[in-house]
Amino acid sequence: MATMIVKNLPNGVYRRIKSMAADRGVSAEALVREILDEATRPAERLGDVIAAHVREAGVDFPEIVRSKEPIGRDWQR
Repeated sequence: MATMIVKNLPNGVYRRIKSMAADRGVSAEALVREILDEATRPAERLGDVIAAHVREAGVDFPEIVRSKEPIGRDWQR
């Protein structure tokens, strides 16, 4: 695993991190790792979230091949 040092961290930010970590019962380092992990994850697409939820519920539905063509004015052919 990599190590990172954050210089010039404002005292207020440090105090808030320590306080939040204490409230959760974790170390400040663990909380910062969690915050960085969440902040750097790619955004989930709503359709993918819905499909995963439906699959977890045990519903089986066919895969749909999506067109790569952009939708334009003449999309109703």
